[in-house]
Amino acid sequence: MKYLIIGSITLLFGSIFFDLGPITRDLDAGNTKSPSIQRLVIDESGHFLTTEDGRPFFWLGDTGWQLFSKLDREEVIRYFKDRKDKKFNVIQAHVLDWDIRKPNAYGHLAFIEGDIDRPNEGYWQHVDFILKKAGKMGLYIALLPAWGGSHIENKRKSPGSLELNPAMAYRYGKFIGNRFQKHINIIWILGGDVNPTKHDVYDSLAKGITEGYGKGDPKNLLMSYHPPGGTYRPPATSTGEFYHERPWMDFNMIQSGHSIGNKNYERISEDYQRTPVKPTIDSEPCYEQHPVKHKFKNGVFTSWHLRRRAYWSILAGGFGFTYGGNGIWQMDKPGNVQKESHHNNFWYDAIDYKGASDMTHVRNIFESRPFIGPYRIPDQGIIMSDKGTVDDRIQAVTASDKSYHIIYITNGRSFEMDLSQMSGKRLICWWYNPRDGKIYDNKFRASTRPFISFSDKKTYRFDPPGEMENDWILVIDDASAKYPTPGNLK
Repeated sequence: MKYLIIGSITLLFGSIFFDLGPITRDLDAGNTKSPSIQRLVIDESGHFLTTEDGRPFFWLGDTGWQLFSKLDREEVIRYFKDRKDKKFNVIQAHVLDWDIRKPNAYGHLAFIEGDIDRPNEGYWQHVDFILKKAGKMGLYIALLPAWGGSHIENKRKSPGSLELNPAMAYRYGKFIGNRFQKHINIIWILGGDVNPTKHDVYDSLAKGITEGYGKGDPKNLLMSYHPPGGTYRPPATSTGEFYHERPWMDFNMIQSGHSIGNKNYERISEDYQRTPVKPTIDSEPCYEQHPVKHKFKNGVFTSWHLRRRAYWSILAGGFGFTYGGNGIWQMDKPGNVQKESHHNNFWYDAIDYKGASDMTHVRNIFESRPFIGPYRIPDQGIIMSDKGTVDDRIQAVTASDKSYHIIYITNGRSFEMDLSQMSGKRLICWWYNPRDGKIYDNKFRASTRPFISFSDKKTYRFDPPGEMENDWILVIDDASAKYPTPGNLK
């Protein structure tokens, strides 16, 4: 028996109807080829991620929290294409709205009458579509199954919350884990802007997901926890402070938050040195064009603030970075703005923020040098000058075989370095501009060559070119390593 509804498709399974919403054409058309996407694992050092076949994985994430609940299929494809073009490879999103009484873009609620044991198939088919589309485009989804601040802790007793208990959390985790078993591009994230107190609920949720998605084996999935913000708790909040030794916790996340002076490199450095060794990442920094300390009267964060949070945290030991843009995190649309007090752009305008394009250069520079074999190791000891703090911070790493140094200079000031530990007889030095991804010489002219080469491996003073918005990256290579031009992945 067939049922036809103009502008939508209705399927009949037994006696249950699932309205899939308005689908005017095959949105998978022209996208049948899937890139080689694999499950992610932790490398042998314990500090980085790789694919199952051992390829280094640099996490470049975007914060699209309301992806599942607010975008329709065409919007999802547009958003994914933009992020893919800018070299993002992870999207952080929660599968449920903060308020489960709100329907998705097709009018579907996640559960019938708010009952987790009665999932609404129309809602979950849209989720399936998004996960499948992400996988086909080579994107991983860092998926929060239930936002902790709303659906677990819920200290404000907000209407529309689930308020999961351990038994409910286990059943829901098993359901969502079983349903998404075929999507190998999922990274599981518990928590959600909250300091955990209901530990048995998170443990039960993790158990359900592991039994479903991981078929009972924790090695078959990656899981972490999204911590509360560091806005009013500098330098940041890290899961390492409360859940580091949880058996389901594979890597730590910090949230450096929406205050100008938060020094995420301090918290990342603490995580890097914890035992047992686990990877760490700033998974929610300040958001570009977001109001400082949540009030527009304090000004907004710029691309410079996002660049420095990225380079500080990666060079301090992070295995990647997650960018955030105001308008994107809540997927603001005309007539559907989540939080008016924070609104200034709709999502389709916010995707063009300059900082998002600057993240392309972040990934390029780090992938143009090996960070696993040889390993990238934080090394402030090579900076002989004052390391500085916040606006004048200098952050550095060294390759484990001493074949390169990478140094980020937040405000372009001159500084001295100890080069005595570098390998090789001849060193070559490059200025990499984090604002355009190009190489420059000492006179601020675009170039394709090192700005200096020398064999005297002692203390050397460097003075970055240019004056305005003057953050720079210095790359020093052992010439015999024959690394490509910084940022060049060929």
